[in-house]
Amino acid sequence: MLNKKLLGILVAVIVVLVLVGVWVGVKLTGNGADEPSEYSAVYLSSGDIYFGKLSWFPWPKIKNVWYIQRGVDAQNQPQLGLAPFTSVFWGPVDEVSLNPKEILFWTRLRESSQLVQAFRNPQAVQPPPANQQVSPGQQQNPTSGNPQ
Repeated sequence: MLNKKLLGILVAVIVVLVLVGVWVGVKLTGNGADEPSEYSAVYLSSGDIYFGKLSWFPWPKIKNVWYIQRGVDAQNQPQLGLAPFTSVFWGPVDEVSLNPKEILFWTRLRESSQLVQAFRNPQAVQPPPANQQVSPGQQQNPTSGNPQ
């Protein structure tokens, strides 16, 4: 009876050690560049795209929020930039609650993504010219430069 218990414990320990060894081996051999990061992109029915750390419970929301900022340069050429959501003139907090019915799709961003690198080093992000910035949710008319 004692030998069966000892044999069972020994088998369980060996299985656990093998599983831990496989897990460590996978983690050490993977370079991590193509693994998903903690950042996601969310495309809304309004045409806006928000980036950040997406959570789903109890309601979809994004923290550490960034958005694509549209503008025009001095030659009236459309410009796109990346801006933190907190830089909008009305001073929002760094969290956006989303209506799940307005989400067309979402995806996780890879660790190797240039956007993820920009989120981690915000000083490297250059927004469009300050005199022509457009807030999230506004569309820019490229011929007149006026928001619609």
